[in-house]
Amino acid sequence: MNTKKILSALAALSLASCVSLTPPPLEKEAWADMGEGTSSYGFGSGWAFYGAEIQAAGTGGILAGESGTDNADLAPRYGGALKVNHFFTDDISVGLIAELRSFEADPISPLTATLTADAFETIHLLLSGRYWFDARGEDNRLKPFIGADIGYIPGVDFGSVRVDYPTFPSEYVDIEADGYYSAAAVVGASYLWNDHMSVDFGAFYEFPLTAGGTELTFPNLGGATSRVEVAPEGLICFFGLTFYL
Repeated sequence: MNTKKILSALAALSLASCVSLTPPPLEKEAWADMGEGTSSYGFGSGWAFYGAEIQAAGTGGILAGESGTDNADLAPRYGGALKVNHFFTDDISVGLIAELRSFEADPISPLTATLTADAFETIHLLLSGRYWFDARGEDNRLKPFIGADIGYIPGVDFGSVRVDYPTFPSEYVDIEADGYYSAAAVVGASYLWNDHMSVDFGAFYEFPLTAGGTELTFPNLGGATSRVEVAPEGLICFFGLTFYL
């Protein structure tokens, strides 16, 4: 059995054990620690259905005047988030989220060459806003929410990327894209597990407000240059824990 199968089996066993647990009785009114003037802290993870559009335009040498576009699937490897939230009213909160995401990208060919990158990581710094609906369900433990995020990604280091040409020798080019901004629409819910902790789940669709770009030089093409811009987009499902202090 390979590593991925082992991890999948462990995750399934962990989920099954969590589902079988019964939350303890609440000692006070549901969500008593949540409301105007309070803060919360938490962490989470998730899974992405993500991709990116790559646009390339030749800016010098034999690539001058050429342009092209390609799309790549970005397969998630792992990720995690830390979050802090403050309630300005009983129904509206604003928070900060720091996320680490790891992806594995398909090869791309926006021009004539094929670029193949190793797995890479991105850091996402998010400003989040949430509107919380009235609690519902048994003991009023379930609290749905909607929201929006504005994110900044400081830069994306793709490392040493292999470039395969149709008629020239292959080479490796270091690619580090500039920072870019993103936005997301969020929907989810929190389930109050005990008086001070909730289990959170939901999804958000994230799209770029700007593209991350970089200027590339290809020595095997006589120093030809190209401007490449990457615009990631996709759906991310999340889960986590939040603590109300």
